[in-house]
Parts: sequence; structure tokens; C-alpha cells
Amino acid sequence: MDILSGGEQAKLRLCKLINKPSNILVLDEPINHLDIHAKDELRRALKEYEGSIILVCHEPEFYNDIVTEVWNCEEWVV
Repeated sequence: MDILSGGEQAKLRLCKLINKPSNILVLDEPINHLDIHAKDELRRALKEYEGSIILVCHEPEFYNDIVTEVWNCEEWVV
């Protein structure tokens, strides 16, 4: 993977994750380094995913039509 760009590496990792049998995905900023076409393809794949998804994302236009619940963590203290 050393010859792939950051965006290409991200796409490859996401493809591997989505195509593994599982019932939950935990994705932290999955659209970083992705171009608009890759974002659209990821959105389509996540819509079709039958398991649960925990998604950290700061772009509501990406996730609004995917999620059933949004937790706003801005005021949470760790």
C-alpha cells in the first residue's frame, strides 16, 4: 500500500471493512481524503449495509440520509 495515495489507501481500507461479514461498523471520519465520487459510493454502500453503524462525521450532508439517530458530542466531557 506504500504506492497508494492517502485517499486510495482510505478507499481500500473501507472496501475491505464493508465487504467483511460483520454486524457492526465503527467508522471515525471515513470520508477524510475521499473525493466526491468516493464519498457518494461510500454513502451508497453504507445505505445498503444491513448491520449497525457507529459513525463519527462532521458533515451532515453526508450522513443525514444514512442514520436513524444522531448524538451531538460537542458538550460531552471526557
